[in-house]
Amino acid sequence: MSLSFLHPALLWGLAAAALPLAIHLFYRRRPRSVPFPALDFVMQARRETERRLKLRRVLLYAARTALLAAAALAIARPRLSTPEARAAAGPAGPAATAIVLDTSASMAYRLGGRTLLDRAREDVAEVLASLGPDEPATLVVCGSEAAPVADPPGFDRLALRRVLADAAQGLAHSDLTTCVTAAVRALGDPAAAATPRRRLVVATDLTASAWRLDAPAPVVPMPGGAQRPDVSLLDAARGEPLGNRWVSGLVADPEPAAGSHGYRIGVTVNGEGMTAERDVPLTLRVGAGKEERTALRSLLELPASGSTRKALAHDFGAGGPAVVSVALPPDALPEDDALTVVVDVPRDVKVLVVNGAPSAILHRDAAYFLEAALAGPASPVRPTVVDAEGFGKARLADFDVVMLLDVRAPGPKAAELSAFVENGGGLFVAMGDDVDPDRWESEVKGLLPAPLHVVKTAAERGTPGAEGKAARFAEIDWDHPALRVFTGQAREGLESVRTWRYMLLKPGAKDGGARVLARYDDGATALVEARRGRGRVMLFASTLDPEWSDWTIRTSFLPAMQRIAAWLAGSLDERRSAPGLVGAPRPLTLPAGLALAAVVGPDGRERREVAVRGEAGKGAVPVVTPDRPGLWQVKVRDLATGGERIDPALAFAAWPDPRESDTRRLEPSELTAWFGGEALARVASDGKPGGSHQVPLWSWLLLLAVAAFLVEGLLLG
Repeated sequence: MSLSFLHPALLWGLAAAALPLAIHLFYRRRPRSVPFPALDFVMQARRETERRLKLRRVLLYAARTALLAAAALAIARPRLSTPEARAAAGPAGPAATAIVLDTSASMAYRLGGRTLLDRAREDVAEVLASLGPDEPATLVVCGSEAAPVADPPGFDRLALRRVLADAAQGLAHSDLTTCVTAAVRALGDPAAAATPRRRLVVATDLTASAWRLDAPAPVVPMPGGAQRPDVSLLDAARGEPLGNRWVSGLVADPEPAAGSHGYRIGVTVNGEGMTAERDVPLTLRVGAGKEERTALRSLLELPASGSTRKALAHDFGAGGPAVVSVALPPDALPEDDALTVVVDVPRDVKVLVVNGAPSAILHRDAAYFLEAALAGPASPVRPTVVDAEGFGKARLADFDVVMLLDVRAPGPKAAELSAFVENGGGLFVAMGDDVDPDRWESEVKGLLPAPLHVVKTAAERGTPGAEGKAARFAEIDWDHPALRVFTGQAREGLESVRTWRYMLLKPGAKDGGARVLARYDDGATALVEARRGRGRVMLFASTLDPEWSDWTIRTSFLPAMQRIAAWLAGSLDERRSAPGLVGAPRPLTLPAGLALAAVVGPDGRERREVAVRGEAGKGAVPVVTPDRPGLWQVKVRDLATGGERIDPALAFAAWPDPRESDTRRLEPSELTAWFGGEALARVASDGKPGGSHQVPLWSWLLLLAVAAFLVEGLLLG
C-alpha cells in the first residue's frame, strides 16, 4: 500500500494545523501562588470544575487541528494505491505513456447531464497530472476511421494539455483499434528509449462497434523485440449501460395515391437496451431553414431492442428539390434521433400531344388514350392535345415534351423541332399508318434514335390464331428510370402486351448512342431512346391506339406514359446520390459555368475552405467531408456574373454512422484478453488507471473537516 498526492506542492498547508497549539501557548499564563485560607473551599470546587473542562479543551483543540489538517490534505488530493489495484501497472519505475482519447459520436452520450467525453477529458487530465517528471507521454485524439498521426512521447505537458483542451466532440465513427495501434507504435520511438516501461491508457465508452478484436493486438516495436504495453482502459460510462434509440432509415418513394406530387415516407426506428414504449411521437418536417415546417405528427411503438417501421404519406404540392426530415424526441444521444433526405419531386411537365390521325371513334384515337393516361389526378403531367394543323401553329418553347402520334412527318416544324430537342426538350414518336419513313429521314435526318424502315405485320388482328402469333415485349430494360417502377407482379403488365404490327428500323444504321429499352420476341426494336444535344428522343415502334397494339388497355400503360414524359422532360434524372455518412468524403459535381463558393452546414455556418480532388484546371472536383448530420447546402458562384446563390439541386444530406448509434458495450474481459490478459490490461470503471475505489481519498478528508467543524461548534455551544 502506498500513498501519493496529486498536488504535493500544496502540502505546505499542513502548517496551519499548528495554529491552535501556537495560540494556546501564546496565551498561556502561569499565575503566582498566594495562600489564602478563606478561599480554600472555593479553590477546591474550582479544581473539580477545571478537571471537567480540561477534557473539553483537549477535544476542542483536537477538532480545530483536525479541521485545518484535513482541509490542507484534501487540497493536495491524496490517493491510496493498493497492490491489487496496481495489478495492471507492471513493474515499478517510470513509464513512457501513450494516451488515446475517444471523441467519436457515441461519446456525446449524456449521463447525469454530462457527456461521456467530458468525463473522459477529466480522466485524461488526471492521468497527465499523475505523470512523473521522468515519464514521457503522447496523446492521440481518435475521432475518425483514418489512422491518426501519433507524435513520439515527450515531456511537454503544456502541449499535451493544449491538445486535450482542443479535442472537440466528433460525430463520426472512430476505429479505436487503428488509433490504439498508432499510439502503441509511437511508444517504440527512440525518444522513449531511456524509459524502461511502456504504458497505454485509453479513455473511451467501451462500445463494441469501435473495436476490431479480430485484428492482432498492438505491440511496441523495441530493439530487443516486440513488447506488450501495460494497458489501462478508463470507462467513461463508469460501468453503466448505454440504452439508445435512433432513426436508422428514411426512404421517400413516389406515391400517386397521396397526390400529383405525393410521396410515401418510410421510416425505420431502432432501439437498444431501452424499455418498450407506446405512443412515441414521430415528427415529419419538410423544407429547410426558415421555410421548414411540421407537415405531420404520428405515433409509433418502440421495442426494447430491435426495430420498427412506419409509413407516412405527404403531397409536396409542387415539383423540384424538397427536404424531408423525421425526428424522435431527443434522448441521451440526440445526434441520431433525426434523419434528413433530399428528394427531387418531379415538377409539372407540360406536354404537347400531336394527333396525326384523329378519329371520331374515341377508342380508335391514339390521343384519347394518351391524354387520359397523362392527365390523371395524381399525374404531374399537363397535356395539351392538337392536330397536325395545330402543331404548325404551336410554340414548342412553351412545352417540355412533344409527343407525335402517327404524324406523317414534321414538315415545316422540322427545324424548330430539332432545335427544341437540341436545347433540352423531350420528343416521343409513336408509329401509325400515316407515318412516312422517307420524309422523316429527309426532314430530320439523325434526330430519331434510328432511321425508320418498313412496317411488319406479325398477325392480322381478329384472324384465327392472331393472339398466339402477336409479338410480345422481351429483353425489357427494367433498370431504366422510366421502367424501374415496374417490379414483381407489375411487370406482367408490360410482358403481356400484344402487338400485331410495328415499324422496323433500318438494320446496320449507326444508333448514335441509342439505348434499347425493349425488344419484341423476334429481336426487333420495340422501344428505344437516344440523347440529342441536351434533350432526349424516344421512339415506340407501334401505335398508341388499339389498331396495332393492345398496350393502351394494359395496366402498365398509364404509369409508363407518365414516367416516359417525366424522363424526357428531365425530371426523373437521378443527379442526386444517396445520403452519405458523417465523416465520409463526398465529391460535388457542379454544372458548367458554376464554381463552388461555400458549403453551408446544418448549423448554418459557411465552410469556404473545401478540399479538392485532382489538379486545378484538369478536372478538379471539390470534396466535402460533413462533420455533423443534417442538411448540407451548396452555395455556387456564377462565373459569368460573379453572383453567389444557394443551389437546391446540389443539396445533400449526411446521416449519423449507425455503428455509433449501436451503444452495446464490450465485456471488460474481452478487451483485457485481447490486450494480453489481466496481468497486462485492466478496465477501470471509475476512470482511474490505478485503482478500483469509487470515492477518492480527498473526499473523505473533506468529510472529516466538516465533521471537525461540527464538533467544534458543539463544544463551543
